[in-house]
Amino acid sequence: MLRTSRLLPSLASRQLPAMRSLCQLPQGVIVDNSDMATGMEKKEELQTPDIFWSREPIVGHFGTKENPAIVPSFNEARVVGLETEQGVIWFNLKKGPLHYVAGQYFKLHQLDDAH
Repeated sequence: MLRTSRLLPSLASRQLPAMRSLCQLPQGVIVDNSDMATGMEKKEELQTPDIFWSREPIVGHFGTKENPAIVPSFNEARVVGLETEQGVIWFNLKKGPLHYVAGQYFKLHQLDDAH
């Protein structure tokens, strides 16, 4: 049996100070949605072009050994979904060598995160 009376006071004491500071607005002020937006919502509000938050797939040429499909990433690896006639194939694309998947070649291009 879970005893909530012992858990709730300690949980509440850790969360309430942070919640109180967030809720201290002048009386009668209604905050605009754009002022409170964060994450994906904020990117949509600002209409920021960002391939990593886009809901659209990255589309490019068919990757050959001489001209592989380039996949951008800020990290040394990225999970990629390749749509095929049989369905989507998911694979982990790592920095370095070419990756051969479903008849195509892929290469990860690591981007500089200082922008």
